[in-house]
Amino acid sequence: MRNSPHCSGPLTRRRLIYYSALAASAIALTSPLAPFASGAAAEPAGKAAPEWDALFQRESGWIGADGVYSIPLTGDTTLWLFSDTFVGKVKDGKRLDARMINNSIALQRGTNQPEFFYGTAADGQPASFIKPEHGSRRDYFWLCHGVRTTRGLYFFLQRVVTVKPGTPFGFKLVDGWLACVANPDEPPPQWRITQTQVPFTSISTKGGLIFGGAVRREGEFIYVFGGDSRPEAKKAGMPNGMVVARAPAEALGDFAQWRFLANGAWQGDCKKITPVFPNLGSEYSVSWLPARKEYAAVYSEGIGGRIVLRLAPALAGPWSDPVLVYRCPEMNWSPKVFCYAAKAHPELTGEPGELLITYAANSWNFWDLFSDARLYWPRFVRVKLSRNNAVQPQRGTNQQGARMLPSPARKDACATARQVPRFGAF
Repeated sequence: MRNSPHCSGPLTRRRLIYYSALAASAIALTSPLAPFASGAAAEPAGKAAPEWDALFQRESGWIGADGVYSIPLTGDTTLWLFSDTFVGKVKDGKRLDARMINNSIALQRGTNQPEFFYGTAADGQPASFIKPEHGSRRDYFWLCHGVRTTRGLYFFLQRVVTVKPGTPFGFKLVDGWLACVANPDEPPPQWRITQTQVPFTSISTKGGLIFGGAVRREGEFIYVFGGDSRPEAKKAGMPNGMVVARAPAEALGDFAQWRFLANGAWQGDCKKITPVFPNLGSEYSVSWLPARKEYAAVYSEGIGGRIVLRLAPALAGPWSDPVLVYRCPEMNWSPKVFCYAAKAHPELTGEPGELLITYAANSWNFWDLFSDARLYWPRFVRVKLSRNNAVQPQRGTNQQGARMLPSPARKDACATARQVPRFGAF
């Protein structure tokens, strides 16, 4: 096991370093958390969902991953997208004969156990499901969110390059890509996948602009959410801010048709995009809550085990302060444990005021992932939000003068029968 280059540690530690770098600013700058119940300090609204945990915990083959994005593929099938993944065996609470690959996927029909897919290398060993078609052989993809349209299945990719093999700091995030599966109804090993570079990704030593952390289809548009850690965002008081782009629903892959939200208005210059709230996690989700007629952004506050949520009546805001909805109990297992990558999966809940959230538990000691197989699985949480939970708008960012997107609560031509907005052109 120690002789395998796939279980020597750098891959998981790369993600660990990536999250810890973002956490330093997020923890320092995030506003104080407030409970949902107004008045007294209530307990967080989230409750563990062990019945969902059990669906993903296995003793052989796919035995854990992080990332954990979901996309509705058909009426009863969910596509799961994972990043760094273990393949091997679990016995007596330990991972044995395990290799780590860079990404994997799964198909889940209803609430049955998922069926997992990954590649096979020339030597018969497990390999990533999708690999970069461009760049060096050391490059790899982390998988992000996506959407299915009549033209195919789309999901975003982050390409990472290894610059110093065998060292935990020997990597850098290079750029972003968009994968398109032309035949998503076929078994995944038969998928025809094209990879197109996202031209709006900007990454430097000072910060970056990265799209694809969350994707939503609403009416005639697809909305693509991203994170902006560039100096411009920090200067505007929105460090690590969430940004929004959109494209026609059947033209997501035509980047010339993308538009970007800047101070509440849509325009064509990506460089002018402005965040709608600060201190976004490195992984996140954006969902519509029919019971509240509000959007919910869910993410981990740094790597300290706090899952938070922000609410807004429209994508342009105003967004509430972050609200604590769950404390990850794995943080009490060991000082070396950290939790991250929280996001919601709204397509998997049957109640309009409920969110099903996942997160990952990891360790600063890579070998703990082998000796303690409780770590490094998708962990599930249910959060129920009533219509009357009080959440205050974000202080100091009321965005006065901004052109707001139509609110789904308005009963006009922009609203569908499910009260999901259809945004027209500005």
